[in-house]
Amino acid sequence: MAASQKKVKKTMTIFGAILFASFILTSCGPKKNDYPADVIQNFMNSCQSTSDGDQKLCSCLLDKIQEKYTFEEFLAIDAKMQAGQTPSEFLDFVGKASVECSLK
Repeated sequence: MAASQKKVKKTMTIFGAILFASFILTSCGPKKNDYPADVIQNFMNSCQSTSDGDQKLCSCLLDKIQEKYTFEEFLAIDAKMQAGQTPSEFLDFVGKASVECSLK
């Protein structure tokens, strides 16, 4: 094999590896924000108690919330909810997410 053919083959191999890595990284979707285990459990318990125990729906909702809101943002929203002042933007988001999750 000539030197130029080896160089082309090596370049194509590197290009293929980069393309594969790019595909894997972009196909994973948005990175989910990490919430503490006790917060996740409290969310799931609360959600299931108001959704007739629909664990699949609650899990989907939690995933969508974690994709959109950092833990700090979620805590701020929770504090407002505890004070009876749930942000309308959050209610809209959860409403749309519930519909999307119900369709899965």
